[in-house]
Amino acid sequence: MSLQDHGPHQLRGDEVQLWRFFYEDAWAQDALIATDYDALITPSERQRMLAFRFEKDQRQYLAARALVRTVLSLQANTPPADWRFGATARGKPFIEGPAAPTPLHFNLAHTHGLVVCAVSTAHSRLGVDVESIDRRTAALDIADSQFSPAECAWLRGIPPEQLHQAFMQVWTLKEAWIKATGEGLSAELSQCTFALPTPPVAGPAAVPATFHGDSAEQGMHWRFIQALLQDRFAVAAGADTQGQPLRCRVFDTVPLRHHAERPELAFTAA
Repeated sequence: MSLQDHGPHQLRGDEVQLWRFFYEDAWAQDALIATDYDALITPSERQRMLAFRFEKDQRQYLAARALVRTVLSLQANTPPADWRFGATARGKPFIEGPAAPTPLHFNLAHTHGLVVCAVSTAHSRLGVDVESIDRRTAALDIADSQFSPAECAWLRGIPPEQLHQAFMQVWTLKEAWIKATGEGLSAELSQCTFALPTPPVAGPAAVPATFHGDSAEQGMHWRFIQALLQDRFAVAAGADTQGQPLRCRVFDTVPLRHHAERPELAFTAA
């Protein structure tokens, strides 16, 4: 990856970049892509990849590792294979080395067919989530046990044919929040209420959040964005911006091959 690739993709001030990799399409079009990505990962990462029983899960894991490594290398003079990663006790990943001149913060999310990476220099509490709308769940049962009363009431007002999509839109917002905080499964999802419009929109759109209980004072600090992609995926991103706008630029990429900004998808959550 040459240094001339960096300029147009450098982070600007306090923005967040969202990088999208529709990896199944790339695998179908390029027979060498798996070999090139395998050359980037560490022996321990390869061991984790091979622990997955099914090839589709191995492919998803490898796509995620290739994506985060190449996205970070667009921001720092570091080859993609040189990055080393750790995780907190509750599983939030972070960069162990090498040190970048400006600290980089990232978060990854993946579902079958799509991997997304969020990266920022300004927001250390940064989270992203993606879910396939085709993934079937007992939406209302899960909502009753995990969501706030206001969110449950909102879901019950959604037409049945849109219910699963609406549930996934709320779920990705919840996941983006707890991934940003690093609390993982210890977080009480009902402590935060997301106010999506009725009917839900494709986006991208800012989604107001209200925090309850011990988290109430945090509400003014956070900003969230939610969108649907290709009528197949729900994607959400959130960050503790200390109340400042959350500015996002969006890029599509095939790591080590090509990448392109999608300026029509840029969005600010004020």
